[in-house]
Amino acid sequence: MKDFLYWICAGGIIIASALRSTDIGADTLTYCQEYQNIRALSFKEAMGFGWEQGYVAVNWVLGQFFESDRALLVFLTIFILIPIFVWIKKESNYPLLSLVMFIGMGMWNASIGIFRQWCAIAILTFSYKYIKARRFIPFLMVVLIAMLFHRTAAIFLLAYFIEGIPLNMNTIIATVPASVMVGLMGDKILNFLNKFARISEGGNFNGGISLLIVLWLCVVTPLICYKGKIPKELKFYMKLVLFAAFMQPVAFAFSNWARIVAYFSISLLIYLPNFVSEVILESKLNAKISIPVVTAVCGLMFLWLGRLDVGTFTFL
Repeated sequence: MKDFLYWICAGGIIIASALRSTDIGADTLTYCQEYQNIRALSFKEAMGFGWEQGYVAVNWVLGQFFESDRALLVFLTIFILIPIFVWIKKESNYPLLSLVMFIGMGMWNASIGIFRQWCAIAILTFSYKYIKARRFIPFLMVVLIAMLFHRTAAIFLLAYFIEGIPLNMNTIIATVPASVMVGLMGDKILNFLNKFARISEGGNFNGGISLLIVLWLCVVTPLICYKGKIPKELKFYMKLVLFAAFMQPVAFAFSNWARIVAYFSISLLIYLPNFVSEVILESKLNAKISIPVVTAVCGLMFLWLGRLDVGTFTFL
């Protein structure tokens, strides 16, 4: 019944994404317009379009069969959401809570507009098993494939080496001042990245404090609960969340850095439900507190969603 309910809910999200209006999503209209431009080119011309070749190739092939850009939206919905939902079902102890977080934290809203990067994020869900197994070559191949959809996926190479860092109080204490320094260097990091960017990014501040607070709470709270001895079941995704917290202050210099942090902060979808699960299992009152605790987290996600400027959702 739980599996059935999960896939009913996941299927509803997929259908809503595929049938949404082209006005929904940060860059949806742009991607739909460029789809028409790409399909009109020869394959050789399309490869020089300026976007990553993997994403352009998908557009070109679809364009040879379908004139309507709805085909693109349906394909990308399946391409992005199915791997993420399969990953959630496999890794999360509370998959339905993970779905609530996916919507409440604005990840779903990002996935239906920032196509190229979320294609890369979806592809990278296949890489976690290689990090855990310490198999670098297959991991590298997955990252390279993801880079064919968005070059920024290269930053996820760090995940392989982050896994080797010990997770203890000393690591956390050292990370805090380092994170502050990274935040103060945001302008310099922006100037460096602009040397390689296709379109230069302008400095701006557009929030990011809420996510930073949540990331650090998710790191510090288990350390307090378990007195620095984190359960093995939580360590892998906790390290990725810690790195997201470490890098998030750069977003104070330019808000689009949050898109880079998303490669790591998406781990919250697994880490937080699993942490809640561990706390409930270790409680003598687990049967009595499970529903209130999960409901409380869902309530927080509802409040978070209310703070986001996601606009009104409309269908075609």
